[in-house]
Amino acid sequence: MKRITTIIASLLLTSWSVAAQGFESGGVVIDPSTITAFDLFNVSQSQFTFGSARSAAMAGAFTSLGGDMASMAINPAGLGMYKKNEVTITPLMTFGRTSTSAAPFESNTSSRFALGGVGLVFKLRESERGVTAITLGLGYTRTADFNYQYSFATRGRAGGASIADLFAGAMQSAGVSVDYLRQNYDHEGYFKWQNLDPTYWGATLGYLTGLTGSKDGLWGRDMIAPTAQPDQFATIESRGSAGEYDISLGMNINNRLYIGATLGIPTISLQRNIYYGESYHYSSEPALDYRMDLFNYDQTARIKGVGINFKLGVIYMPIEGLRLGVAIHTPTYYSLTYKYWGGMTSDVKALNNKDDYQLDGSDYINPPLSERTSTLVDDGNYGWKYTTPTRLLFGASYSWRGRLTLSIDYERDWYNGIRIKHSPYGKGLFEGYIKERFKGSNTLRVGAEWRIIPQVAVRAGYSLWSGALHNNDIVYSSPVIYRTDYAGAGVGVALSKHFTIDVAYQYYHNRMTPYKSFFASDRKGLDVASATYRTTIDRHAAIVTLGVRF
Repeated sequence: MKRITTIIASLLLTSWSVAAQGFESGGVVIDPSTITAFDLFNVSQSQFTFGSARSAAMAGAFTSLGGDMASMAINPAGLGMYKKNEVTITPLMTFGRTSTSAAPFESNTSSRFALGGVGLVFKLRESERGVTAITLGLGYTRTADFNYQYSFATRGRAGGASIADLFAGAMQSAGVSVDYLRQNYDHEGYFKWQNLDPTYWGATLGYLTGLTGSKDGLWGRDMIAPTAQPDQFATIESRGSAGEYDISLGMNINNRLYIGATLGIPTISLQRNIYYGESYHYSSEPALDYRMDLFNYDQTARIKGVGINFKLGVIYMPIEGLRLGVAIHTPTYYSLTYKYWGGMTSDVKALNNKDDYQLDGSDYINPPLSERTSTLVDDGNYGWKYTTPTRLLFGASYSWRGRLTLSIDYERDWYNGIRIKHSPYGKGLFEGYIKERFKGSNTLRVGAEWRIIPQVAVRAGYSLWSGALHNNDIVYSSPVIYRTDYAGAGVGVALSKHFTIDVAYQYYHNRMTPYKSFFASDRKGLDVASATYRTTIDRHAAIVTLGVRF
C-alpha cells in the first residue's frame, strides 16, 4: 500500500487530526508507524572506530595522524602521508549485551559478523619537490552499528494501567465510531487500512482484537475487566548499520602540508522489531461475555537510505614529529524510504458466546482473534529527505623518535541543525522540536601507539561522547543514547615487506534516557502510562585488518 499522501487524504483523516489535537501519546510501542525526530538523530551519528583495526585501537583519534584507511572518513588529508600503495580489508565480530532496570523477558544479547571496511590507496604522483605526492583512495567504511536487543517484564497491579486504556483514549479523542470502523471492510472481508491515519493503526488493531470497544459513544476496555492485573513484557530488537563509500584525494606538499578531500556516499539500513504483550489475571471471574487472558503486539519498522556529503581536511607539521589537523564534514543530504507493519493477536475465553465464535475444548476462541495491518510505504514523492549535522574536527599528535605516538582529537557536531527537507507531512517537520530538544555535542578522543620494535606496535585509546540532548532525564517518545564511553586496544605486526596484520578490541558503553512502553494524556483527564525503564548497552568487538602494500 502506498503512503497516505496527505493528512486530508480522506474525511476520516481530517476529522481524526482535528479532534485528536488534545491527545498526546508516545513510548517505544506507540511511535513506530512513522519516523520520529529521535530516529533521525539516531541514524545521524558516526563513530569512526570501525574502518581499521589501528583506528579502532586508538579510539579513532586520527584527525592529525593519517596514513590509514580510516583517513578517508575522518580527515582525507591523511592520505597524503602514504609512502606505498595499499589494499586492506577489515572484518569484525560484535557482541552486544544490554541491562535494563526491569527483569529481562527474553535474551538481552546479540552478536553479528560484519565488514568494518575495505579500501585501496594508490599513489597517482610522486616528486621530490613541490607537490611531492597525490594519492587516490577508494573504500567503504562502517560508520555506525545499530545492532542490539533489550527486553523487560513487569508485574502489574489489580486495576493497573493497560495499553488498552491508551488505545481507547486515542479512539475517544479522535471521535471515531464503531459503526465507521465496521463499514471499513472491502467485499472480500479485508479491513481498509488505507482509509486510516497510520497514527491510529495500533488503536484500530486493539479494537479488532477485542482490547477496546465503544458503548453509548464512550470508548473503553472491551474484553478486559477494569479490575484485571495487567503484566507487561516487551522486546525491542534493532538490526542494521550505517556505512560510507568514499572517493578521496590526498596531497603532500613538501612533506609539511597535507590537503585532502572526500566525496562520501553514505548508506543507512535499520530495522526495528518491537514486541509487546500483556497477560491478565483476575481475582474472580469478571462479569464479561468474553475474558481476555493475553494479547501479543508485533511491529516492524525499516529505514533505508542513501546520501551524499563532502569532507575537507588539512594536516600541517610545524616541527618534526608534531602534526596539527583540522577537518570539516558537510551535512549529509539523505533520501530515506520507510516501511512499517503491525499485527496483533489475543487469547480470549468465551464466558457467554453470544457472537457464536468457534471455540476449542477449553472454550477459547479458536482461531484466536487476530489482525494485521497493510504495509505502510514512504518512498518516491512521499519519502523522507533530511540533512545531518555539520561536523568539525581538530587534532594534534606528536611522535617521539618514531617510537611513541600520542594523538588527541576534539569533534563538534551540531545536532540542533538537523533539518527535514521533505516528508509525507511537509517540509520543516520537527524543526522547532529539534532546536528545543537537541544541542551541539562534544567528542574527545585520545590514542597512543608504541613501536616495541619496528615490526610490532601496541596501541590503546579512549573516547567520550557527551551527548546532544538539553535534558537527559526527560522521558521522550523513545529512549535516546545520551553518553558513550569507548575504550580500545590492539597490536599491529608487519609480517613482511608487503603484508601486515592488525588486531583490535573495542568496547562501547552507551547510556540511554529513561523511557516508557507507552504513555498518553488528553484534556479530559486521561493519564495512563507504563512503568519507567532505563537501559544501558554494552558492545564488544573483535576487529582484524589485513593489508597488502606494493
